[in-house]
Formats: sequence, structure tokens, C-alpha cells
Amino acid sequence: MKLSSKISIALLALGIVTSASADNVVYLTGSTAFRSIVFNALNDNLGDTGAVFDVGTVTRATRGNATPSKCGYMLFHGNINSTPTYIDCAWSGSEAGIASASGISIQNVNNQGVSVPLAGSPETWMKADGTVSMVDGSTNPAPAELESSSHIADLAQADTSQGVSLTPFVASTSTALTDFGTEGVVTFVWSKNYNSHPVQEWSDITNVTLPQIDGILSAGYETTAFFTGKASESNNYVYLVGRNKGSGTRANVIADHSYGPTTKAVQQYSIGEGIEQMAVSTCTLDYEGDNGYESGGNVATAMSIDGSCQTQDPFSSHTNWMAIGYLGCSDALSITGSTNNFLTLDGVPENDGTIEEGQYYFWGHEHLYGRYQISGFQQTDGQKLFTAVTAQINNISQYGSVPSANDPAIGYKYMHAAKTSDVAYPSRLY
Repeated sequence: MKLSSKISIALLALGIVTSASADNVVYLTGSTAFRSIVFNALNDNLGDTGAVFDVGTVTRATRGNATPSKCGYMLFHGNINSTPTYIDCAWSGSEAGIASASGISIQNVNNQGVSVPLAGSPETWMKADGTVSMVDGSTNPAPAELESSSHIADLAQADTSQGVSLTPFVASTSTALTDFGTEGVVTFVWSKNYNSHPVQEWSDITNVTLPQIDGILSAGYETTAFFTGKASESNNYVYLVGRNKGSGTRANVIADHSYGPTTKAVQQYSIGEGIEQMAVSTCTLDYEGDNGYESGGNVATAMSIDGSCQTQDPFSSHTNWMAIGYLGCSDALSITGSTNNFLTLDGVPENDGTIEEGQYYFWGHEHLYGRYQISGFQQTDGQKLFTAVTAQINNISQYGSVPSANDPAIGYKYMHAAKTSDVAYPSRLY
């Protein structure tokens, strides 16, 4: 072997160089709640049933988080059926993903009442031309690492179907996406914000009910007594922290709690300098109107900011405030590293067992969609991804095999209950 070839192979293994720009490129977007599962399939270098790429060929670049599986941008390279291929990921939410695969721009209303297009519909991607260093990075991509313009996605992960989507299926149009099927259950939970020195009102918030959820979705805040039933706790407020219209988690909140169509407005707040910036340590509260955070990770970061129980409520004269939010389970666990802040739903705790037996209803079916008239290697690689993700859930990680766990997904083989639609409550299979 020539020395130049040996050097090239060594550099490729270190992630310093990448392959030629003539390689196949597949653009993947969608669910932030499910991205860690997809990451496992794309990062699988063993060539097993849970792998997308051929054995021993995977390199990656991730940007946007210290934990690679939580990054907003991921660029994977390897061989798929011996063909050099990039899978270029930009995770902006399920609804934004469906819109991006359809070539549609979702409009959101900010807290000033101004309609603005959501990021990610369509998406701007990292360059898949060999110029991006294949290493992990905690910050967002540098401008030179991004393509010069946005364009549609080939594939989109979604926590709900197009049946309740802001971008519904219309035959013979760009919205007529190909549904590869459902890969498994995607899980969600209600959580309260972190407080290392809580007041009694915060400690008393342990459960939310469907009517209480519908109330806070509509108003954006409620008294603590609304959740605890204690008249003495009527002088402090609980605020809602959540996602923007691009989110499948938000779509599940609306659908699972019978709040209305997914187009219905939700009033929300942010913690730590507003949704336009990365949350900082300052425990500030801002009204966001029908807007919200772009990812579950950003919600978790905001909910992790300590001290609201010692901070004056900026919207009243009271001396403290609390917050609750809705998240994917993996993001919710990052708030404290445990389930200590999880809230029960109608008295039922979130765990794999309560979902599998039909007791807990805040979950969705995870779909993989392909763009209109998808074909060729994009369709082939989409099917490969679908098969690998399903295997990751059921066979590799066996999500759902431990009833007491709080897995981000659950394999269908463990489910003893099912939902017949996005808006249905679970019913027993047997």
C-alpha cells in the first residue's frame, strides 16, 4: 500500500478528513425527543441488525451539545451496502420535520403577536462535502460548516402522524409523504422546575390532572392551589414552559390531553433570558405567548435553572414562583439526573410498565416519513434506517424490558396496550 493511502486511512479514522463530495447524501430531520434512539442506529459500527452503516465504516460530526446524542446537528459518514454515504441530521422537532420534508414553512406567533417562520422548515444543513471536521463539538456549527441555503429533507422522524399534523397529507402534492411505518413508542412526562431550596408550595406539586393541564395550556399559568387543592397556597403561581409549533412533544400534549386540534394556541413562558438565547443561570421568567423552545433539550436546560422559589414573581407582587413543563423522558431526566421532579399524571407515575399496561397515556407512536415521491438510494436508506431503529428499540437496547425504567422509547413487543389514533386513549391488547 502506498504511503499516501495509509495516511489517508489514518486521518479518516481520526475524523480529520472525510470522503469525496460525490458520495450519496440523505437529509434527515424531525423529532428531538427521539434523536438519541436514531443516534444509536446511525452510530452503530458493528454492522448488526441495529446498524444503518456497514461494519467498521462509521465516522461522525456532532454540534450543539456536550452529549453527542443530544446535539441539534449530526453528520454521519460510512458505507451503506458498500456505497459511501452521508446521513445529514438537523433536529428541529417533529412538526418542523414534517414541514421540512414537505417544503412547507410553518408560521409561529411570537410574544409580540408577530408571525415568524420557525427554524427548520425547511432546514439548513451541515455541509456533506468533506469540508466539515468529523469530530464532536458542544457549540452550534460555525457558519462555514453550514450549507449556504435551506432545502427540504429526505426523511423526517415524527412523534405523531400527519393525521394531526400542522402539515396534513394532501394527495398528489408535496405534503403526500411516504410513511415507512411506526418504529415504537416515544415517551413523555410532566416535570416541575429544579429548586435546591424549595418552598412548601413547590414540594406540594406532585401530580397534574387532565383538567389542570387543559387549564394551564390555555392560560399559561395557574395558582399553586389549582394543583395542590390547598386554599392556603393561592398566593403563588405556576407557569408553563414548553415548545414551539415545530414540536411533536407539543403536538402530543395537545392530542393526548384532549385540548383540541394541534393548531390551538398554547400560552407559555421561558426561564433564563428568553427562548431566543441559550438559557443562562439567571432565574428570570419571560412571557412567550404561543411560542416556545425549539428542542426538548432547551426546555430541560431552562427547567434546570435553580432558584425560582427565592426569586420574586415578575408578573405579580409575590415572593416566588414555580414552573412545570412537558418533555421527552430522556430530556426530563437530565434536569436532576433522576425522576425526583417528575409529576404523576392523574395519579399515575411515568414508567415503562404503566405505559405498557395502558395506565399512563402521555406517549406517541414514532413515525418515519419520506418526502413526496422518494425513490432511489434515499428510499433504500430510509428503509434501512427504519429497520435499524426498530431493532435498536426491540433487540439492541430492549427499551421497555424493565417496567420500572423511564426509557425514551418502548418496543412494541413489550406493549400490552395500544392507541388506535393520535387522539385516542390506550386500550388493552389482551
